[in-house]
Amino acid sequence: MSEALEQVVDRAVKDATYRQLLLNNPDEALKGYAVTGEERQMLANLTDATFDEFAGSLGARTTKGMWPGTG
Repeated sequence: MSEALEQVVDRAVKDATYRQLLLNNPDEALKGYAVTGEERQMLANLTDATFDEFAGSLGARTTKGMWPGTG
């Protein structure tokens, strides 16, 4: 997991407006972040219902959960 992915998820956890942008328009939300192609694809596949679980799997400070599909 890259530092850029951690930054994106942390921002989305703390900023509801950015989170909606990430979920609705990931290409726009990820401008300026050096996420990998694989990370970009994972983020693009997230929905509002799966975001918290995904964020928790990364150890985000305000959520809990597991990687989608592994639990």
